Amino acid sequence: MKFEVSDLLFPAFTKDAMKNLDKQYGIEFFYEFGKDYYWNQQLEDWGERAFSIHAPCVALNLADKEQEIYKQAMEKTFAYAQKCKADFVVVHTNEAIAGDKEQLRELVISRLRKVITLGESYGVKVLIENVGLRTKNNVLFDLPAYLALFETFPQAGALIDTGHAHVNGWDIPEVVKALGERLAACHVHDNDGNGDAHLPVGQGDIEWTAYFDAVKKYAPQATQVFEYCCGFNNTKDLEEHIAELKANYKL
Repeated sequence: MKFEVSDLLFPAFTKDAMKNLDKQYGIEFFYEFGKDYYWNQQLEDWGERAFSIHAPCVALNLADKEQEIYKQAMEKTFAYAQKCKADFVVVHTNEAIAGDKEQLRELVISRLRKVITLGESYGVKVLIENVGLRTKNNVLFDLPAYLALFETFPQAGALIDTGHAHVNGWDIPEVVKALGERLAACHVHDNDGNGDAHLPVGQGDIEWTAYFDAVKKYAPQATQVFEYCCGFNNTKDLEEHIAELKANYKL
């Protein structure tokens, strides 16, 4: 089982903290929050290790029919992913939604088809993340619709975000089982079911024993990306936390 750390934990000028992260851990970074020259320097500082990229999701919304910049933004993302030999690029189906859900799903699927084809042209693996929150009324792809995406796009991989799934009431171990070998990665973080808090494992009420047991049994190939936004201000304490998880859950 492979492990990565999202740079969400160390934003802006604190990203240099990641250069102290043990090389056994990969790094997933939010490409939209920096120019290429910035990421070139970050990757040099972070050293040789596994990388993955989170595609634009703040300034980009595939469910917004007025936004036509998505192809340009995604092509830049894939070009950089190719350059840094990223293992995969994570793509959101949508952010805020407004309008008829069926029509919006059709729009997003048509755009995903173009995005995935573009990714293939750069030799980049595209992972589709489960997004939207019950508490924000922006769930466009519920569980059946999300799983159906991988029948439509068998060439894409799945990325399960545990926090989103928990807020939306999904049975996460059963989702892991259903996806099986299609599950390429997971965003791992905790919450109390009422909001997307991005807490460290154990600080919410997700049933982690059942989750990790399911991953070990049905999707051991899935990279575990710790997508925390709080709880640690240095990589030493973070590494101790991950080591404790690996020991407790026999990872």
